[in-house]
Amino acid sequence: MSTNEILIALGLFAAGVLAAVLVMVLRERAGNRVTEFRDTYEPLFADLWSDEMHRRLAALFVAQRTAKSRAAARGLGSVLISFIRRRLAGDGAPDSFDDVRLALTILGSRPVRQAQSENGQGLDLSGIDFRGAALGGLNLEGFRLSRCVFDRCRLTGARLGRADLSGASLRGADLSGADLRRADLSDADLSEAVLTGARVHSANLTSTNIGGAILAQVQGLIQEQLDAAFGDNETAVPERMRFVPATRARRD
Repeated sequence: MSTNEILIALGLFAAGVLAAVLVMVLRERAGNRVTEFRDTYEPLFADLWSDEMHRRLAALFVAQRTAKSRAAARGLGSVLISFIRRRLAGDGAPDSFDDVRLALTILGSRPVRQAQSENGQGLDLSGIDFRGAALGGLNLEGFRLSRCVFDRCRLTGARLGRADLSGASLRGADLSGADLRRADLSDADLSEAVLTGARVHSANLTSTNIGGAILAQVQGLIQEQLDAAFGDNETAVPERMRFVPATRARRD
């Protein structure tokens, strides 16, 4: 082996050793960051399960800050969904929905949505009872909310486009100005709901109960959608449309 070949071999060996050392250093630093993150935030996130509102809100404010990091957002969605389910699992409506509202705000943020999508998970809140909650203006676009109870909820200006609201109960809910474009409201109960200024373009209203609902000033409503729903003499629809009251959905 010539001198040049020996030098090249030594150079390659040294480069390999250096690369291995760098990998070890980077792994150690990454491990330290994970440990530091866990040690710093675990005690705060533990307060999510506290019986005291101020502790839960403090934990959620921490979650909101950390959610801005794409890496930190991974797994956060599942934690928040579990929190909301547990928070609203008891009998009777809570005295305050401030913590639930903040948790939903974080769930609707772009980093958490992207992280959930990358993990192959959706934002599934199906079957939860939100009865009486003030949820106006929230971004719940694309959420799975089937069979949820939103009776008497304030959902003014809420973003519910492409949301799965099939079988949900929204009796007496205020949906003024809400975005319901392409939402699935099949078999949902919208009786006595207010939809003034709501956008319902391409929303699925198959077998939707609109008895007593106010749809006189909705945007994007077409006759086919109205024909697929059912209601009573108290249902207010746009003047340009026809509506025949029925106790169940009319089917072709």
